[in-house]
Amino acid sequence: MQIVPLLKPRSFPSGAPLLGAHIEGPFLNASKKGAHNAAYLQEPTQISPVDLYGHENLQNVVKMITLAPELPGSTALIGQLQEEYPHIAISLGHSAATYEDGLAALQLGARALTHVFNAMAPLHHRDPGLAGLMTTGKCYYSVIPDGIHLHPSVLALCMRGDPRKCVFITDSIELAGLPDGVHPGHGQIPLNQYKQGNKVTIEGTDTLIGSCCMLDECLRNAVAFTGCNLAEAVQCVTENIADLMAENKRGKLEPGRRADFVILNQEGEVQETWIGGVKVWSTS
Repeated sequence: MQIVPLLKPRSFPSGAPLLGAHIEGPFLNASKKGAHNAAYLQEPTQISPVDLYGHENLQNVVKMITLAPELPGSTALIGQLQEEYPHIAISLGHSAATYEDGLAALQLGARALTHVFNAMAPLHHRDPGLAGLMTTGKCYYSVIPDGIHLHPSVLALCMRGDPRKCVFITDSIELAGLPDGVHPGHGQIPLNQYKQGNKVTIEGTDTLIGSCCMLDECLRNAVAFTGCNLAEAVQCVTENIADLMAENKRGKLEPGRRADFVILNQEGEVQETWIGGVKVWSTS
C-alpha cells in the first residue's frame, strides 16, 4: 500500500485534478482474480481495513474499494466502512457472488459494480449473479467499452439496463502509448505483458490484464456499438459518475460547479479541454 498516499487528492497546473484512489483488493475472490497477483489476496477476516490501508488513507485518499461480497467477513467489512468512512463508495467485483449475495451487500450500503461481466460469473437466466443487479435501480455499474472486454451487444444491454447508472471506464494501463510487443510486469502483475493494439494479456495466455483505450475512444465506441447518441454516451462519463461518487463540485454543467469540461465535435473527438474555466488544450 505504499502507492496509496501518492494518490492523495491534489491539483496540477493546466491538468485535471487527482480526486483520490479506487482500490481493487486485496478482498477479491481468487477464482475471479483476473491478472491480480494471487499472493496479495486476503479475506476481510484476516486483516482490518485500518491495518491494511491506514486510517489517514481511508480518511483522505481512498474514494472507492472493490471487494467480493461472498468472502468471509465481507458483510461486516461493508458495514464498518459505511459507518466509519461513509465517503468511500463500496463496489462489488472480482467476485463469484450470487445475485442474493450482491443484493444483500447493496442493502448494507454497497452502491456499485466494478467492470460488469469481467471477473465475475456470467449472466444466466436462472442464476443472474452480480450482473443481474444492473436493472434493480439499486446500484451504479461500470463497463469497459473498448471493444475487447465486452461484445458490442453486451455493451448495448448494459447501457439500456439503466442509462442513469451506467458508467464508462477505460481499464487503461501503463502500456498505453507504448509499441506493441512484450513488456515486463511489476509487483501487481509478476509476469510479462503482451500488448497487441489496445489489448494487453499475460504473455502466452488469454488472460486480460487491461486495455490501452482512452476514454474518448470508449465514448465513440459506445455510440458505434449501441446506437446511442453522443449526449447519452457523454452522460456515462460525466453526470453518472458524479452522482455515484456524490460529487457536487464537478461533473455537470450548472452554476456553482467547477468548469472542468471538454468540447467535442459531432464525431466525439476532443477539440478543447478546459480546467477550472481555463482552456488548457486545443486542436488549433
